[in-house]
Amino acid sequence: MTRNAAYILFTRLSLAEDEAAIAELHNIYFYRLYKLAYSIVGDRGAAEEITNDVFVRIWEKRSLLKDVASPELYLLKCARNRALEFLRGQKMDIQLSEDGLHDFPLQWEVSPEQLLISSEMVRHINKVIDQLSPKCKLIFLLVKESNLKYREVADLLHISIKTVEAQMSIALKKISLAVPMTFLHH
Repeated sequence: MTRNAAYILFTRLSLAEDEAAIAELHNIYFYRLYKLAYSIVGDRGAAEEITNDVFVRIWEKRSLLKDVASPELYLLKCARNRALEFLRGQKMDIQLSEDGLHDFPLQWEVSPEQLLISSEMVRHINKVIDQLSPKCKLIFLLVKESNLKYREVADLLHISIKTVEAQMSIALKKISLAVPMTFLHH
C-alpha cells in the first residue's frame, strides 16, 4: 500500500464514521504492527492485544486523524508506544537494545513488480532474512516492508541514523552474498 492510500483511509476515518476504512486499515497494517509489538514485548498474545488496541484507539480518536502527515509512521509509533506502555505496566525493562528485541518471523512481502523473481529466490531471501539478528531484521522490515526512511526508523526506535545505515548495510550485504549467482541469470 502506498503512503497516499493510507492517507486516504485516515481522511475517510476523520471525516465520517467509515467502518469500511478502519477494516481496510486493519487488514493492511495489522501484521506489520503486530510484528513490531511482538519484537518489543516478546509475547504473541500481548502483541495481538496491543495491535488490536491500536486500532480501537485509532477508531476512538478518528476525528483527529486529518492532521496526521504520515499515517503509516503514526500507526507504527502508536504500536511502539502501546508496547512500551505494556512493558511499563509489567514493570519490565524497556530498552530497545539488541537483547531487548525479540525474534519474529519475517516474510518479505512481494509486490506485483517483484513477482518476476522466482518463488525459489523469494524463499531463499526469506531464509537469509530470518537469520538476521532481531534488531537488524526489525530495521530491515521497517525500511523495506513499511517503506520508512532511515530518519523515520531512527526516530521510531530511538537510535541513530548511523545505526540504521549500519544495520541495513549488514542486511543487504548478507542477502546479496547469499543469493546464488544462478538466481541472477534467470
